This record gives sequence, C-alpha cells and structure tokens, in this order.
Amino acid sequence: MASPTDALRAKTDAELQFFVDNPSFYHADIVTAAQRELMRRGLGSARPASAPSPRPPGPTPTLAAQPAHAAAYTATAYDTDDTDGAAPTAGRRPLLWVAALVLVLAGVWLWQKRTPTAAPVAMSRPPHRSPDSLKLVEVVAHPLPSYDTDPIVATQVAQIPAAEKQQAAALRQFRELCRRFWAAETQTEFLTNQAHAGQAGDLFADQALAVRSTWRDWNKAAVYSYDFGPKMKDQFERMGQVASSQQHILDRMPALLPGRKFLTDKELVEREIDIQDLMRGIRPTSPVTGRPYRAVVLKAHL
Repeated sequence: MASPTDALRAKTDAELQFFVDNPSFYHADIVTAAQRELMRRGLGSARPASAPSPRPPGPTPTLAAQPAHAAAYTATAYDTDDTDGAAPTAGRRPLLWVAALVLVLAGVWLWQKRTPTAAPVAMSRPPHRSPDSLKLVEVVAHPLPSYDTDPIVATQVAQIPAAEKQQAAALRQFRELCRRFWAAETQTEFLTNQAHAGQAGDLFADQALAVRSTWRDWNKAAVYSYDFGPKMKDQFERMGQVASSQQHILDRMPALLPGRKFLTDKELVEREIDIQDLMRGIRPTSPVTGRPYRAVVLKAHL
C-alpha cells in the first residue's frame, strides 16, 4: 500500500496548499505531510496551517477517503496576492458614494439658503372707472375720397409733343411719375380745402399724416434723373416743387388749425400761392374742386 507521502507527491502545489489551508477537513498527519511536501518542493513561503479545530471522535480518515472536490481542486485565489486587499476596497466603495451624495446635498441646501427668495409680484388691480369714462365720444371726420387718376394722367400726357413721345422708355417713366404725383396731390387738395372751408375734423392731423405717407411713392421715384424732352422736363420740375411745398403744408397745418392761424402764417400763404401758379402750368383747373388754378400776376408800377 502506498504511504501518504507517496500519495502527496503526486498532488499539485495548489492541492497541497488546500490541505494546509483546510486542516479541519483532514487528519493532522495528512496536513503535516502536505506541509512538509510543500517545503520539500521549495515552497517555504507557503502559508502555515492554522491550528486544527477539535474533531469529534470517529474513524481516522485516510488519503484515499478525501472528498472528491479535493482531487479536482485547481489553483484559485491562492495563486495571487491581490485578493486579500480587494475585499476591503470593494467594501469601502459604497461608503465613498454615500459620502459624496451627502456633500452634494449639503451644497445644494447651502446654495438655496443663500439665494434670496423672489418677492411675489403683487397683482395691481385696474383703477375703478366711472360710467362716464366708458362712453363713446363722437368725432367729426371726413373720409378721404379716392380719385381716379387715370383720366388726369391721360390729359397731362396728351399735352406732351409727339416728338418727345417717340422715346418709349421716357414716356413710360413720365406717365408713372404723373400717376404717383396725382395720387397724392388730389388727396392733399381735398384735405387743405377742408381746412380753408372750416370743415377740418378732429382727425385732421391723422389724415394729414396718412396723406404725407402717400407722397413717399413720389419721393422714391423723384430722386432719379431722367432723360426727358423740354416739355416733360418742365412738367417734372413743376411737379417736384409742388410736392415739396404740399408736404411742408401738411406737416405744419395741423398745429395752426386752432384759431385758423394757417390763414395768417406768411410762409404757408406764400407756399399756397406758389402751388397755384405751378399747377396752372400743368393743367388749367383742379380735378378736385373744378376751379381754375390761380396764376401769379406781376404788376409793374411805372
């Protein structure tokens, strides 16, 4: 029969170390023999076996009676030295996470304590209005009429000599300038005539502003230079001077309506006289009032 020493020599180092580390599973002689075999193999640094715990009386186990799992034992944690320190590190990680979470919550709490709380916005109640303030007030207003400017433009273009009409581009440009001019001039004449007749309504200032915006189409086109013939050029210059004076009158007249001060304002009176004289060179009568434009007559005193 083979001795325990011969049987242990057939075991691997890991299996021998298993005997040494688990003395409670085997007889003390087997554990001692395994330890000696490890030392014989030069593994003097093998971990010493702990003192065997007392076993209940019974038959002494032999090497052949060892459990099956001992023979199949392979090298595990005993082959490395890292396992001994890994368990404490893994145990400390939850504590580190808990400590970090506590610090974050404490920081948020301190930030909320230091941030001033916004004062609630008081909803202001609308002031009490009396029944009289809710009454609708009637104002006198005369709507601005819309004039058909096509016949007016056709009459003006008919005065242009046939030689100047040969230039198609110039004729097209002149006709468009006339259309923009009369679109604003007719409404301007209507509004200023209302003021002279004492029929200016409460919305006169707003209407004057609206008519001034109508002159913008003319202003945009008048900034360009055109290759017109003599008659077209004279008409274009007259329309430009009228447009400038009419816009100035619309700007100042609303402030001079009280007390009809516009009738005695020297600048406005002179501009209206100039407009009448300039318009007479464009057409003889006003398409708004039907009255002839007044020409300025210069008298020489001998």
